[in-house]
Amino acid sequence: MLRNNYWVRSGTYVILQRFSIFLFGFGGYFFMVRYFPKEEFGVWVLFVAITSIVEMSRSAFIQNAFVKMFNEPGTDQPALVTASLFLNFVSTLFFILVMILLNPLLNMFWHTHDMTQLILWYCFTSLVLVPFTQLNYVEQANHSFRGVFWSAVVRQGFFFGVVVYVFFFVPGLPLSFYAILQSICALAGLAISWILSGKFMPAQLKFDWPLISRLFKFGKYILGTGITSSIGKSTDQIILGSISHSTVALYNSAIRVMNFIEIPSLSISNIVYPKIAQMAMVEGKLGARDLYQKSVASIVGVILPLILFIFLFAQFVLLVTAGPAYVEAKTILRLLVVSAIFIPFNIQVGSAFEVIGKPQVSFYINLTGNLVNLVLNLVLVPRYGAMGAAWSLVASTTSTFAICQILLRREIGVSITKVVEELLAFYRRAPKEIAKFVGRKK
Repeated sequence: MLRNNYWVRSGTYVILQRFSIFLFGFGGYFFMVRYFPKEEFGVWVLFVAITSIVEMSRSAFIQNAFVKMFNEPGTDQPALVTASLFLNFVSTLFFILVMILLNPLLNMFWHTHDMTQLILWYCFTSLVLVPFTQLNYVEQANHSFRGVFWSAVVRQGFFFGVVVYVFFFVPGLPLSFYAILQSICALAGLAISWILSGKFMPAQLKFDWPLISRLFKFGKYILGTGITSSIGKSTDQIILGSISHSTVALYNSAIRVMNFIEIPSLSISNIVYPKIAQMAMVEGKLGARDLYQKSVASIVGVILPLILFIFLFAQFVLLVTAGPAYVEAKTILRLLVVSAIFIPFNIQVGSAFEVIGKPQVSFYINLTGNLVNLVLNLVLVPRYGAMGAAWSLVASTTSTFAICQILLRREIGVSITKVVEELLAFYRRAPKEIAKFVGRKK
């Protein structure tokens, strides 16, 4: 009963968090894409691509290693929190330095001067996100998600609310206004996170340099995985930016729709990770294998109807999400959405290898897949533009899936046949579970 309560309670908060982030993020995009002309909005897309790389990489470096070690027997939790906070801050300073040094090159490569102000404001936002994210990690490690949810709602909801107001009543604002707004929203989210999650923080910090070193050694591979993964996701837009800002905006309209599919994938992944870590300690590789197969099947079961709908009605979806100026991206969207079936398999691979003590494997998998993506983009984008970027993403996603499944079968015995069986079982159970849920509500 307690186990079921964990899944229901945690699942509700995490899915609501992901949904709210997506809803507010998509809502902000819905109005901003209509507020700015294509060329100017393309610059904002490139800025978001850079900041996403930083946030995802830093999160990968700290979060999973911290959650795994926090739940290990005998862990000095106050010392671990201190080690995590220290590495969080140091990695943030590192990324700030890299962004400042790269800024002139980015302006030159993308033929713009708007990036300087945007990046400088994001440097301040990054510093605010150090305590913000640390509070989230500590709460998640304690199997609680309430503060994580509400801090995200305040941060994203505040941004969305201002964007809507500006759209209707304040025309002509520059892109830098929205970068400043991001900083203010991060401060608001931090305040809420401290109120709701501060109780999980230790009473005092406790430096343990060997533990800091251990956390770094474990996290460095996950950091490498996070950097390569996030760069891989943005490579196409980064290279397209050197050709045309309006092409970036067009391609991004298809990528934005793909976020619909990532909500359940990332939500279930966040819920499952602490349990995979726990089962790997108790039941070994067999426990990690079973949970991997079940979680992947559940994610595929949720997103498959969505994939079919987007594929069949791509033009309508783009008309609603981005407007008439972006419906020409329908072929790109159909191509991308077909490859989305592999997303759940690839997302869960990192978790599986991390909990069995081989984070370097997922790092090398991501590195290989993203190198393939980079090479294909460099070859195809100059010749075919946005379609070349789409084909590159499809090819890299498919090849990563194939490599991952071969390695997972060898390491922990994962079977695609078992995943299909779990998927069919999911569809058999789903109507009954929905009926039970509705009955309880009534």
